[in-house]
Amino acid sequence: MEDFATEPKKAQEAQVADYFFNPIEDDIQAKVHEINEKGVDAAFECTSVQPGFDACLDAIRMGGTVVIVAIWGKPASVDMAKLVIKEANLLGTIAYNNTHPKTIDLVSIGKIKLDQFITAKIGLDDLIDKGFDTLIHHNETAVKILVSPTGKGL
Repeated sequence: MEDFATEPKKAQEAQVADYFFNPIEDDIQAKVHEINEKGVDAAFECTSVQPGFDACLDAIRMGGTVVIVAIWGKPASVDMAKLVIKEANLLGTIAYNNTHPKTIDLVSIGKIKLDQFITAKIGLDDLIDKGFDTLIHHNETAVKILVSPTGKGL
């Protein structure tokens, strides 16, 4: 958990939002309510750590949506009372349905900067030890690992 608190704010480096909070250091609910008293319409859980998920549920408005983007390597807990009282929607996504063209456009015009999201560049021979193992056991700090047959040309 300590790594999560000290990691650079990757979304901030990518310049994709106006506000950035760390759920370990910041009271997310208070910060969000300073900006918008009702809370946010949607919160995206991209960390696969419990404080990140809890912060998303705290930040949404009544009827808001928490979108789970991260792939969790272990079970998470959900405050079911909070989910029900807020009449919240909980949505998981992995398919990236129809989002690639929009994302590619944003990257190509420099609106989103991706370098800070790349944890490693590896060859196919290292896929298990340096790829999957890293993403599963170090998901607080590992984001994306690029793989090519030789590890070159990435």
